[in-house]
Amino acid sequence: MGNAAKAEEMVKVTKENELDLVQGLLEAADFRNDDDLQTEIQVKRNNKVFFKFKVRPLSEEELVKARRNAVVKMPNPSNPKLPPIEKDLRVEEFTAWKIYYATVDKEEVWDNPSVMKGLEAKGFPVLRGIDVINTVLRAGEKDAIDDQIDKISGFYDSEISEEEYAKN
Repeated sequence: MGNAAKAEEMVKVTKENELDLVQGLLEAADFRNDDDLQTEIQVKRNNKVFFKFKVRPLSEEELVKARRNAVVKMPNPSNPKLPPIEKDLRVEEFTAWKIYYATVDKEEVWDNPSVMKGLEAKGFPVLRGIDVINTVLRAGEKDAIDDQIDKISGFYDSEISEEEYAKN
């Protein structure tokens, strides 16, 4: 049986398996609330845990929103009357937005008014949650958290072996 025939056979929905398919689709759609996909992040320095928080997988829509928030635009050189175009992506801000959107308990962690007031009292300009992220987390910590978010969001899941990839 060829690959096309196998794929077609797998896609056929019958009355017997339709309920399983529907149930599977509904469960898959609820990935944002799936406790098994959430990961606890510990911010730890010199063997001291400063704080913990949980992150969850991001949807493609949230990733696009994070990127949009981090893009610098400029007037369209072809015609100033046209919509502006992307000039630059502020990577550090993109990473902060990803962490912000993925954080399960962002109200208690990043949007915590006591944290914001405390940071402002220390002279840090903090207006929103990503400002807390950028103030509190070191570059390497942000990068490691970003990698963890990508992992649970499915970017490192690969059911295709290198051999299969090479064949296709």
